[in-house]
Amino acid sequence: MLALIDSALARLCIGATRVRRGRRRQWLQEIAARIDPPRAIIRSRERSRRSRARRKDGTRCYTVEIPDHIAEGMLNALVATERLTEAEACDQARVQAELGRMLCEWAQRWMG
Repeated sequence: MLALIDSALARLCIGATRVRRGRRRQWLQEIAARIDPPRAIIRSRERSRRSRARRKDGTRCYTVEIPDHIAEGMLNALVATERLTEAEACDQARVQAELGRMLCEWAQRWMG
């Protein structure tokens, strides 16, 4: 949310009076979008920032779809082998990180 001090709000109001009445609403919306962008744009920028950081670090991110009945068994196996605690198994980011480590270990064994 945008917070303006009194002087900034006064300048914005004065500036708005210099814009044609029919165009004023659009002008104010454009100003608001530039100053305080919509959350979707902020999330998009954050995803892009994380993607650039991964590329810089030489890592990749894959999305893997797993049916629910398989995922439940997979989570049970991760907890049974003590790779995750039960609390960690509820955290999707932690599960993804552990699966990534497991795939890396598998690939290293495969490569020799």
